[in-house]
Amino acid sequence: MRPILFQLGTFPIRSYGLLIAAAFMVGIWIARRRAAKSGYDPDIIIDLSVIVILVSIIGARLAYVFVRWDYYQHDLLGIFRIWEGGLVQYGGMVAGTLVGLWFFRRRGVDMWAGADLMAPSLAMGVTIGRIGCFLNGCCYGKVCEHPWGVVFSGNSPAGMHFPGAHLHPTQLYESFLALVVFFVLIAADRRKPFEGFLLWLFVILLSVYRFLIEPLRYHESVSVAFRSGPVVLTNNQVFSIALVLLSLGFMVYLSRRAAGLGNVTAP
Repeated sequence: MRPILFQLGTFPIRSYGLLIAAAFMVGIWIARRRAAKSGYDPDIIIDLSVIVILVSIIGARLAYVFVRWDYYQHDLLGIFRIWEGGLVQYGGMVAGTLVGLWFFRRRGVDMWAGADLMAPSLAMGVTIGRIGCFLNGCCYGKVCEHPWGVVFSGNSPAGMHFPGAHLHPTQLYESFLALVVFFVLIAADRRKPFEGFLLWLFVILLSVYRFLIEPLRYHESVSVAFRSGPVVLTNNQVFSIALVLLSLGFMVYLSRRAAGLGNVTAP
C-alpha cells in the first residue's frame, strides 16, 4: 500500500489525510444537493460542515488517545500527529452528530430532518475514509488464508506488525458495506416513516456490520473490553451493541412523536 502517495518537494502527501479530506468534501457535496432538493438553503451545509469537520476529528482522535493513554502519556506531541492514523470512527461520529443536531436546532431547522439530510453523507464518508485506512495500512485485519489476503508495505503499520503476511483487508470490507448502506439510505429516504429515521437506520446498520467485522480485525489487548473463555468482545463491539439499543429507543420515540403530531387536528 502507499501511506505516502507522492512528495511536493520535501512535503509528503499522505494517503490517509488526503482520503479523509476527500470524504468530507464528497459528503458536503451530497448533503448540499439533498438540502436543495428538500427546500433548504444549501449554504447551511457549508456552515455546518466547518464545525462538524473540526469536532469530528477532535472526537475521533480523543477517543483513540483515550484507549491508548498508556502510550500517549509518554508522547504528548504524538497526540497531534493524526496524519499517521489513529482516529476512532465512533468517537468522530458521536461528536459530529451531537454538534450537528445542536447546529440545526440553533439555526431553526428541525434537527431530525437535518440529521436525515446528512445521513447518506456519513455513509459515503465512511466509504471513502476506509479506503484511506487501506492505503495507509492502519485498521488492518488478522492473518488471512483466503486468496484475497493483502500483503501491506513494510513502511505501513500493518506491514511493520505483520511483515510479508497476507491479512484481511478489513478496511475494504467496511468501505464496501458502507457503500451498501449509502444506497439503502437513499432508497429508504423515499418512504421514511418519520424524521430522524435515516440517521438511526445508518447507526444501526453501521453498528451491525462493524460488530461482525471486528473478529477479523487485529486488536491490541487494550481494545478488548470483555473476555470469557472463547467469547471476546472489543470496545467497538460493546459500543456497537449500545448504539443499536440507543437507536431502537430513539426510533420508537420518534415514531410515537410523529404519530402524535399526525393525530393533532387544526382548530
